[in-house]
Amino acid sequence: MFRDRAEAGRALAAELAPVLSGPCVVAAIPRGGVAVALPIVERLRVPLTVAYARKLTAPFAPEFAFGALDEDGQMVLDPESVAGLGLGPDDVEKAKAWVWAEIQRRMTLYRVPPLAHHLPGAAVVLVDDGLATGLTMRAALEYARRHGAREITVAVPCAATEAAERFRRAADRFVSLIVDDAFTAVGTYYEDFSPVTDEDVVAMLARAQQLAAPADPPEPGLRVSFKNSLGRELAGLLLVPASGGPHPVVVFAHGWGSGKDSPRNRAVAHALRAEGFAAFLFDFTGHGDSGGTLEESTPAQQVDDLGAALDLLEALGDVDGGRMGVVGASSGAAVALLRAAEDARIRALVLRSANPEGAEAAAPRVKAPALLIVGEHDAPIRILNEELLRHLGGPRRLEVVPAGDHLFAEPAALRQASALTVGWFKKHL
Repeated sequence: MFRDRAEAGRALAAELAPVLSGPCVVAAIPRGGVAVALPIVERLRVPLTVAYARKLTAPFAPEFAFGALDEDGQMVLDPESVAGLGLGPDDVEKAKAWVWAEIQRRMTLYRVPPLAHHLPGAAVVLVDDGLATGLTMRAALEYARRHGAREITVAVPCAATEAAERFRRAADRFVSLIVDDAFTAVGTYYEDFSPVTDEDVVAMLARAQQLAAPADPPEPGLRVSFKNSLGRELAGLLLVPASGGPHPVVVFAHGWGSGKDSPRNRAVAHALRAEGFAAFLFDFTGHGDSGGTLEESTPAQQVDDLGAALDLLEALGDVDGGRMGVVGASSGAAVALLRAAEDARIRALVLRSANPEGAEAAAPRVKAPALLIVGEHDAPIRILNEELLRHLGGPRRLEVVPAGDHLFAEPAALRQASALTVGWFKKHL
């Protein structure tokens, strides 16, 4: 038995440390899985996020899972359990609606970039406090596969034999400290199996963020707020060179679940500032310190948010409204493309790890010079970018960065991506 989830997590970390190599992200199934995962990220010093998967149950059997749902709204079902419980399609849909609302509530409350933010390309460690049927873990694994995880490790302190066999086949690696033929319930393997609250989860995620991101020196920038068309307050950070302006300015459109505090965007912004550019980082609706909800943060709303940021910068004296560029990262690249297709104020674009989904039809209308930057190890995105390159309507180039992944976690790869970004804007702004 384990004393508690923290002890189980420390023991699991000792097993994982020798077998994991290269950049990875730990994704915990809330809420108990987060308590197991925290000691793992404390030892491995890797990012921690949440796999928003949750079991589906019937009201008359709340502990018995007949399926599970992920944050994309995709279900996995156990047909035998559905039939055994006597559930019809309406019963399944009611359970799905309730669980979907709970997943959305947790996403809004926990406010960490979802697992998809780190994908495709990253290795993923999926963590829970134990596996009985394994349906929730199965939903999380299928979600990670669907979003392009490079390698998936399923790691738990304890598991039923049947579940263990299933994940030895389904995952690239399966690690469980206890595998039991006579498995009854996860809680029987812990002396202290107290419920983990939402407040506990928020505190543990904050602790993990501190571990993954060393404290930065005081930011040489101006924190500003502005409003979008919904009247929501958006939060931004403007970095301005020490020399006199007005300066050309580059706006950052971050990916889903990220924000103005993205360490990659921050690094590129500082590189631009050192070369005489102003840089503006801001949080889309429902992200970071901005108002609104994630549900309101649709692609159309993010395009509107980017326009509001350009409006703000155009009115400032320290920046040159005639020389504005945009960096779009991951899904933020689609936002940048959609805005550039209709807004001539955007004079140049850099799209890093671009996921252009939803903006393909707009690409031919983008006349601003566009640089596409992808990592060598981000194969799915590279294919999308090669296709996008053919359809852009203005000057364009594709650069593949050696050793780069989707997040440019390798410092040398990030430095090269920064240098390419600065060079492109020097040429076109």
